Amino acid sequence: MITDELQSIHPLLVDKTRLVIMVFLLDKVNPTDFNTLLANLKLTKGNLSSHLRKLEEGKFISVKKEFVDKKPRSSYKSTTKGKAALINYLEAVEKTLKNIKLK
Repeated sequence: MITDELQSIHPLLVDKTRLVIMVFLLDKVNPTDFNTLLANLKLTKGNLSSHLRKLEEGKFISVKKEFVDKKPRSSYKSTTKGKAALINYLEAVEKTLKNIKLK
């Protein structure tokens, strides 16, 4: 059933912005700093911070905070849990689309 597939999607990934953040981080081998995310995703600082905090609370991303040249720098990386949730999301969407095409 279509709804069964979509219900397996983690609620954190239902939001478009958090989904885009996860896809962006999944593509990176090294952690990505806040300013790089800000520039590439074209979000406000507050909006990006809010979404990153939710992903961190859900353990979908990890954060490393440090000082570089006496300035704070936060870097983000997707976790194993975050990668698995994103893959599950993509698989659920794919299965749903296949089921729709068959009817």
